[in-house]
Amino acid sequence: MKVYYQTGSSWNRPPSRPKSEQNILTLSYNNWDDFGSKTTLNAALFFEGEKLLEFSLKTLLSDSNFTAQHLNEKVSNGWDGFFPIPGSDYISVPSDIDLYSALIGKIGIKSTIKVMESIRDAGYLKNIKQDKKAIKLIEKDEFKNSLLREAGARKSYSDGWLIFDHGRNSAIENFSLNLEKRNGSSQRVSFEFNSKLLPYDINVLIGPNGVGKSHCLKSLVEYWLGVDKGSKKELDKTGHEPFDETPNISRLILVSYSPFEEYTLDLSDANLLDKTAYKYFGFRQNIERDGESRIGISRNLPASDSAHSLLKAFADDEKFSFMPNWIGKVNIINSVLQAAIGYDELALTLTDEVDNDDPFLPDCFRTINDSDYLIVNRENYDALEFFDFSNSINYQAGVTFLKNGTPVELSSGQRLFCYIVINVAGEIKRDSLVIIDEPELFLHPTLEIEFISLLKKVLSAFSSKAILATHSLAIAREIPTRCVHVFRELEDGLDVVNPPFETFGGDMQRISTYVFGDDSISKPFDEWLEIKLTEYGSASSLISALGREINEEIIIKLLNSEIGSGR
Repeated sequence: MKVYYQTGSSWNRPPSRPKSEQNILTLSYNNWDDFGSKTTLNAALFFEGEKLLEFSLKTLLSDSNFTAQHLNEKVSNGWDGFFPIPGSDYISVPSDIDLYSALIGKIGIKSTIKVMESIRDAGYLKNIKQDKKAIKLIEKDEFKNSLLREAGARKSYSDGWLIFDHGRNSAIENFSLNLEKRNGSSQRVSFEFNSKLLPYDINVLIGPNGVGKSHCLKSLVEYWLGVDKGSKKELDKTGHEPFDETPNISRLILVSYSPFEEYTLDLSDANLLDKTAYKYFGFRQNIERDGESRIGISRNLPASDSAHSLLKAFADDEKFSFMPNWIGKVNIINSVLQAAIGYDELALTLTDEVDNDDPFLPDCFRTINDSDYLIVNRENYDALEFFDFSNSINYQAGVTFLKNGTPVELSSGQRLFCYIVINVAGEIKRDSLVIIDEPELFLHPTLEIEFISLLKKVLSAFSSKAILATHSLAIAREIPTRCVHVFRELEDGLDVVNPPFETFGGDMQRISTYVFGDDSISKPFDEWLEIKLTEYGSASSLISALGREINEEIIIKLLNSEIGSGR
């Protein structure tokens, strides 16, 4: 496969395919400025004439800090635009790690290596070829500040080369987050994701209200994305080092259904090229009205998000199923949720504008209780390929689960955790990090454990990990102790520790006492008991007065209290 640069001067012009080439990686002009370095090229991968992937290729030249302009000049001086670039030392990093799998899936490993050598992929040259010229360029400040500025490129550089090392798979590595404390010092939180035996796929932040769990998650998001307090400008000003090693995750998905959270909503206004590295699911949204933007809250967002995410899962499966390591998203959704709620079909509610009697429409629709539904499966999705039905869906109604042709009745908690599974599966890619803030806000204790079980299945399928902030003891006992981070406030500020005992399958009272201290015991009950014991004069009198409205625990507590007080 050839690599070709198209001259131009318009940054928003996507690369097109030369008529003479069916299979080609095409690059075009971009003048994006990374702190003084303009290394970005627009990129598109074509196979059999169809565009498979669109991304950015950061290319650092040894003799220029404006790559596209330099390539334009070379073409003006007689270069035909086909890589390798003549007369220049250079290295490149793609913004999307999927490029490697896409190439191998279509042209094989040997031809993919030739492409890597043409673009001089930095990760490949350093780790597989030990190329000295490439390593010299990697050591330049421009490489870190420009080529590795954004999350997708960092993932490509750190892990993309592994596929050329006997097909090794990437995995999220352990990392430590350095939280800034009020006194100016840092508190380290070490996230553990790898164990040969115990399930380290989920880490938990637990502790009383107001100690900084949500602040920790918000900091992690901003530091990893490089926005707000994690921007280069802010970090240069404070001198703060947010990580021991930058997390090698491919995408960050955040779920928070609290009306009070203040997480980053999207990257639309961020000074970043890649707007897809982060996805937020919650109740908040940006609202445009009369030319002004504001943040509003909508309780229908989880439902509408689920409808969009389900369609995205089908679209991704159709587009990327050729990749050698692709996991079918729709299959994962069905395998996880069918066992949990027992449905046999997925459906989306249609608007009133759809004419079900249109003879040109495929037979994909069904009327149930006076409502029209699109039955969503692979056969129907393929049948609708040439119909634009996106505006015919009532997204606010969310995904409907059908059993024997009838909607399955779900509690609000069941419905929300089903939506979360679909939303996460729709957006997830291999090596994603899923962050969920206080899942107990929308789940009762029984559903908390079921939700953790479902989440683990989704994470496992995509080699991904999760971090949860919670008060739930039921969740904490499902997590090994090295993955449980107890947040507590000391006189000199925040302290974060792992429990000194094994929490996995442990005693919830012991976990509660360690995490929350004596405050976790029911104070109103203790106070009531003390008042009544004084009022009745003795434990035996109070026990007699309570009659049948007493249990063994109260009897033991009363007798112990009497012995302890010398009564």
